[in-house]
Amino acid sequence: MKKVLTYLIVFIAIGTIITVVSLSFVDNFLYSMSQSNTFISQEDKKSDEDSVMEVSKIKIDEGATNLQYSFNNKYYTYLKDSKVYVNKVSDGQNFSVIEEEEKICYYNLLYDKNLIIYITEEETSKTNTKLVINTYDIESKRKSKYNSFNVTNFSSIKDMNMSPIINIIYINIETKNNTKTNNTIYRVDLFNSMSQVKSGTIFDKMIMLQHRDRVYYEDTNNNIYSGSTKLNIFKTDVKMIGIDLDDNIYFLSDDNKSVYKLKDNKIKDTIKLTDSDIVTTYTNNVSTYIIYPTYVIDVSSKNPLKRISRMSEYVKFEAIKDDTMYLRTSDNNLVATKILMDEIDEETNDNDDDKEGN
Repeated sequence: MKKVLTYLIVFIAIGTIITVVSLSFVDNFLYSMSQSNTFISQEDKKSDEDSVMEVSKIKIDEGATNLQYSFNNKYYTYLKDSKVYVNKVSDGQNFSVIEEEEKICYYNLLYDKNLIIYITEEETSKTNTKLVINTYDIESKRKSKYNSFNVTNFSSIKDMNMSPIINIIYINIETKNNTKTNNTIYRVDLFNSMSQVKSGTIFDKMIMLQHRDRVYYEDTNNNIYSGSTKLNIFKTDVKMIGIDLDDNIYFLSDDNKSVYKLKDNKIKDTIKLTDSDIVTTYTNNVSTYIIYPTYVIDVSSKNPLKRISRMSEYVKFEAIKDDTMYLRTSDNNLVATKILMDEIDEETNDNDDDKEGN
């Protein structure tokens, strides 16, 4: 009897191992097959059957930081060795390099045009650093220099937001003096002046409206601010996760069960999530996304719980631009795949095209 039980246990164990290994292999194989043609190409694919894009695999350079993608999926950019590299998504080849005599310490690629805003730093004394705001047009390769200002005990730039509509920039700058660390949010008018908005604590996230001069940010104690005023409209701890084209700001509850849609400092809508197993969130100033282990949703769309793409444990989420989602493999290759677009997004794009045509 003991021998029978022993054989039975061994048989069950072997069967379990085989099943787990097989399922893991199948999942990996299926994902690889689904991604084998998911790279961007220069040729337009108009067949209904072809919902993905093709290109040779793109290997991301070692040491590349702050990887960003252009709104039209034509370029990807990154910071390395105090230079900003602009490469083509189609084949990974370098298109241009932004280089200055002074160190480039931070940059952002605008969400609606191929324009890069970057900041150089120059140490003018032991405690003083001169920061200069510059722009670079990718297509024309033309540089422009704007505001410069001095910061005492400069450490780094944590975040920078700009509205190309009202030409205002908000910058979150970190300073360090011995063991004391402080963040200061600056408001910069590209054609005029600059001023401090808030200082004295550590700010983790910052989002500015695109059509109005207003900035939202949160500190390490989960306090949310609008301008210099603390918001007290939430009954639970929340974290700010994104914005959409209509200047709605999105907040995720601390338990990952609800998303709050804010407009004019009032809660406009509450979206109840069906899954709290959230990996990360992402915003591109057009939409706000929640990334789960196996799928992605656009909570700013008219169907906020609709799954717009699948995910896999074998890749890391990078970004979404227009109808393209970027992923990175474990061996540092860039992957791009199509997502499902909401009809309201298509209508918005059509309206934008009409405005540009007029």
